[in-house]
Amino acid sequence: MKTIGALFAALFFLSGTAQAGPWQIYVNDRFGATAEVPATWKAGEPPANDDGLEFTSPDGQASIIVSGMLNIDDTVDEAFASREEALEGETITYKHRDKHSVVVSGTKGDRIFYRKSILACRNQVWDSVSIEYPAAQKQAFDDIVTHVAGSLKAGRSWQVAECNK
Repeated sequence: MKTIGALFAALFFLSGTAQAGPWQIYVNDRFGATAEVPATWKAGEPPANDDGLEFTSPDGQASIIVSGMLNIDDTVDEAFASREEALEGETITYKHRDKHSVVVSGTKGDRIFYRKSILACRNQVWDSVSIEYPAAQKQAFDDIVTHVAGSLKAGRSWQVAECNK
């Protein structure tokens, strides 16, 4: 009986670290960024500038940020180029760009990062998701990354008039 209990506890722990279960929808009213995040993940304190929100996994080892920001680049090419660059300490292993979005993924030490951004509101706003988690748990997080990234949508924004039409 102890073996069955230990096995159940181990399965519960392993499934709870990355499994998403039901989803909650987060909408950033300022920039219109909308994405689904696991319902069991805890929302952090909203920043004073209301540009997004960070969600942390129940074990505290992973995070998802849904956010928006004004596009301050002069051209669309500059805007995409700035989104495709590695940040400090990052090694990019994957890039994809289409007409209105860019995805960048890779490693930063022993962690994996994934960023997807959509250029919206007549090229005036970037709506984004950023996901970071331990590289050792890549397989466990693959479905979460796929779901969250696929759910990212641009929407209405009080910040930019073109988003309210």
